[in-house]
Amino acid sequence: MADDPLVRDLTFSNVRGETFTVSPSLYLASLAELGRIGDRIGEAGGSLSQGEALLLLREIYRIVDRVGESVSSHMSCSAGCAACCRMMVAVTRGEGEILRARVEREPEGSRKDRWSAGLLSRTETLLGLKGSADPSRPLATLPDMLATCEAYEKKGFFCPFLGADRLCEIYEDRPLMCRICWTLTAPRDCDPGEGPPLKFRNGVFFRAFDLVILLGKAGFGDDRHRPIPLWLTLE
Repeated sequence: MADDPLVRDLTFSNVRGETFTVSPSLYLASLAELGRIGDRIGEAGGSLSQGEALLLLREIYRIVDRVGESVSSHMSCSAGCAACCRMMVAVTRGEGEILRARVEREPEGSRKDRWSAGLLSRTETLLGLKGSADPSRPLATLPDMLATCEAYEKKGFFCPFLGADRLCEIYEDRPLMCRICWTLTAPRDCDPGEGPPLKFRNGVFFRAFDLVILLGKAGFGDDRHRPIPLWLTLE
């Protein structure tokens, strides 16, 4: 079994010196499930209803979570760390709609007001960091986002959906990028000016990333990745 290429590809080491292997059966089953989602998009000719696209996005989240949770005990991540919550998280249109629906479901009150104010302030910050190559689609392109990401993180802003207890207030609806931020290296490597941290990544995560982009196009006619605040304040 040690000479099996699949096992070698799924074997990782962490900062504690532990070596672990993602279950090959879980890995293959997850890829097969993602493959069926890709097949469904193909069968539909690349055009799905918004409702079906959102259901498939949720299914992708479930698949990714299952793989991550299977090895979570080997990661450095812990509730309340929130280091990854300083990043500029870019999401697809469908993911943006999931977040929009979550904000709309939130009862009127101080938390919803805080979210709204935080999203607006971060939009202003993002648009002020770099002029977009296409003013009609601010930060819609990958080069724009890459050029902005480092400067944004230096601002030290936390996600507007992070609570005072440093826990995510929309955890069940968080986007794909928030679901795959598992860190193998020491927690201090996630601090500003340290690291960079080494993240746990595998083929399931990469395939899921491709599919959420396809679903943005298939369900919403929009293949852009944009920072969360822009989807929720400018669209």
